[in-house]
Amino acid sequence: MFNTVIWAMIADVIDDAEVRNGVREDGTIYSVYSFARKVGQALSSGLIGSLLTAIGYTAEVAKNPSAYPEIRNSIFNLSCIIPAIGLAAVAVALLAIYPLNKKRVEENVAVLAGRRKV
Repeated sequence: MFNTVIWAMIADVIDDAEVRNGVREDGTIYSVYSFARKVGQALSSGLIGSLLTAIGYTAEVAKNPSAYPEIRNSIFNLSCIIPAIGLAAVAVALLAIYPLNKKRVEENVAVLAGRRKV
């Protein structure tokens, strides 16, 4: 669901940029989004590795996980809590800084439709 919404939002951002700048910059906007997504994925991978180390996950735990129920429980908690925190942070950021609401998107669609009639 999240990825579907993000791709729809990117299309709205491209339209908004075209209305403001007069130039359609699909490639630039998609490449900046792609770069930011890759940086986020790299940072999250590093964070997960650090968190696993912090809770005591080792090669010994990997070989015999049933002998370490507290670490197993911690891994479960991390796999539930971190995504919830991340999605909540994204929701707050979008509510606080995303400038496009339904009215503005509809205005942009009308402006672009008028420009393309010429």
